[in-house]
Amino acid sequence: MFVMMLSPNSGREYYTITNYAFESNAECVAFVGEPITNAALKDHIKTVYPITPVENVYCVRQDVLNKVMEELEKK
Repeated sequence: MFVMMLSPNSGREYYTITNYAFESNAECVAFVGEPITNAALKDHIKTVYPITPVENVYCVRQDVLNKVMEELEKK
């Protein structure tokens, strides 16, 4: 899983890409770290949020993302 998550205090959005599955965090990080792949992912995110700059793309486990989202909803 990939996630672009930005601070809600700055009015930014988050976006998840869930159509990839990896066996390990290291496998995901290696995939995201490839310059061509990273640029393609950022370009894809820019089609959804054309005004918001995409600084980084991160790998996040689904259970961790769910917990973060639950905490944000409580605020």
